[in-house]
Amino acid sequence: MQYSIQRYLLLGFVTLVIVGVLTPVMRSIAMKVGAFDAPNMSRKIQKEPVPYLGGIAISIGVVFVSYSALLYADNSMHTFALASTVLLPAIAISAMGLFDDLKGLEPWPRLAAQTGAGLIVSLALISTNTLGTPFNNILIDGIVTTLWIVGVCNSINFFDNLDGGAAGTVAIISIFLFLIAFDSNQLLISAMAIVTAGATIGFLFWNRAPAKIYMGDAGALFLGV
Repeated sequence: MQYSIQRYLLLGFVTLVIVGVLTPVMRSIAMKVGAFDAPNMSRKIQKEPVPYLGGIAISIGVVFVSYSALLYADNSMHTFALASTVLLPAIAISAMGLFDDLKGLEPWPRLAAQTGAGLIVSLALISTNTLGTPFNNILIDGIVTTLWIVGVCNSINFFDNLDGGAAGTVAIISIFLFLIAFDSNQLLISAMAIVTAGATIGFLFWNRAPAKIYMGDAGALFLGV
């Protein structure tokens, strides 16, 4: 089955609007609870403290639109279950990221959670043939994919403090991934890619320079998975 590109673009637009509306709400909440990213002399070079709970808006937008679209389009629930192998670990690690944003965590628990989420996602996608197996070995492919997910999580988190850096990069990658998946008739990947693109573009309205809000660990880890 092939859905029209207009339907996919509608998914992206709806997500864009939802995230665009929720982001200033999360900014207000972050300001009330004191969730600020203070500048320092190394990586955090902004002139003033910037609230950083924008990732919650991204997570809500992606999860809500993804599940709503799947419930509408997939009567067999097979794709719904497959999408859950990605979305549920992403939600879990986003919750851990939120705790880290608010309370702080040591590096080792964060790395363990990222590795666990990455392992669950990689093995689930490999076992269902959603991902290829370039090494023809489930264990090796699972380890490599897990390391890739952990690396992506930390890369997005690193660029979050650059105004528009993380969200802009993810948006561009997601758009190209959508085009490739759409051309290959990969329905689930196409849908999740365009939804992610819409979410990050909606967030960019508030994250572009000078940034009014950052996504924080909750958003960076969610997008990494």
